[in-house]
Amino acid sequence: MDQLTSMRVFVRVVDLAGFAAAARALDLSTAMVSKHVAALERRLGLMLLARTTRRVVPTEAGRRFHVHCGEILRAVDEAEQELLAQALEPSGCLRITAPVEFGQRQLAPLLPLLLQRHPKLAIHLDLTNRVVDLVEEGLDVAVRIAPQLDSALRGRQLTASRLLLVAAPAYLQRHGAPAAPEALARHATLSFALGPGRHWSFTRGTQRSAVDVEPRMTATSSEVLRAAACAGAGIALLPTFLVDDALAQGTLRRVLPDWAIGTLKVFAIHPHRRTHPARLRVFLDALAERFGPDPERDGFIADA
Repeated sequence: MDQLTSMRVFVRVVDLAGFAAAARALDLSTAMVSKHVAALERRLGLMLLARTTRRVVPTEAGRRFHVHCGEILRAVDEAEQELLAQALEPSGCLRITAPVEFGQRQLAPLLPLLLQRHPKLAIHLDLTNRVVDLVEEGLDVAVRIAPQLDSALRGRQLTASRLLLVAAPAYLQRHGAPAAPEALARHATLSFALGPGRHWSFTRGTQRSAVDVEPRMTATSSEVLRAAACAGAGIALLPTFLVDDALAQGTLRRVLPDWAIGTLKVFAIHPHRRTHPARLRVFLDALAERFGPDPERDGFIADA
């Protein structure tokens, strides 16, 4: 039998001076109460209770054991309450990793609000474009951006981010806007080195089109491509989470807006656990609040 449970039963028997009264208080059978006390007596090799026809009284050993049990059980209850309070109130350091550009543009405005809401919370943000092992590096959560989530990982999709062709108004004034995907071959293009590369595929309804481009610039940083596009260097293929503000301000304009190029999905993944600390839950809730209830919807710009 569980020793702590037996100790709780014993304390209640002494406090209520009887097995039947303790059984009613604990919602147990009288026989089960007796088994718990007998298990303690066998374990200790001592008689803890003296039974009479009218009442149950502790022996000398039982009185001393009752005092110690009370102290131990209070300490256990206090420890549990402290942990429960921590589980309910976000506290401690939340360790997050995210892609560099996404973290700078989308998480950076969110995290100060989270700190304001939860005074006992601290945050460590690791921005990197490498795939991080969460368990090995002691991280609570990672934001991943990919067409699909690796089935070996546990997490939730937060939102979607479409890939768009964008260019500065000055570039389009100088060179004109392409009327069809095939015309991109005659334009200066800017491409993410680790993405679609030189082969861009398009759909419009049932139509399909593909074009091989010769990028004027490739980079492993989509922020660099965004800056180049804003400066008028060419037409860039970028996700909406990186160009939402530039499109709203008119610094960039969409190119071939009727054609779809693809969609990235934004996931929050975390280590497998039965329960999650409150600091992780409030972060996931803040992301869900930011991006809305439909994870398949583009959470960065509405359809033009």
